[in-house]
Amino acid sequence: MLSKKLSQKAWMLEWDFKLNSMTKLEQLSELLVSEISQFEKTVNKLEKIQQQKIGIDSIAFEKVLVHHQERMQKDFTGYSKEMKDLGLKLKDAKAYPIWALIVFGISIVLNGILIYILISKL
Repeated sequence: MLSKKLSQKAWMLEWDFKLNSMTKLEQLSELLVSEISQFEKTVNKLEKIQQQKIGIDSIAFEKVLVHHQERMQKDFTGYSKEMKDLGLKLKDAKAYPIWALIVFGISIVLNGILIYILISKL
């Protein structure tokens, strides 16, 4: 009788193990099917995107670049004109060499001394 109970228990444990294994296999299969369907959806989305041949629209960027280039050219032209005007003003300016200023200063001092001498003798 003991052996009969043991064999029934063994049979029940084996049956329980098989049921648990089957349940886990079913869960894994459902998970695998779900993952495969999700992967197929993603692949389909990527194929649609690839078929659309999406291009980059650079017209707005080109307009901004051209506008910036025109502004830079305008500013450069203004700068060149200002530098040319400054050069002409410097050319027309009454700039004297240093040696001429020194000679002029010495002559003023000597004239002042001579005038002082003349006045003191009178």
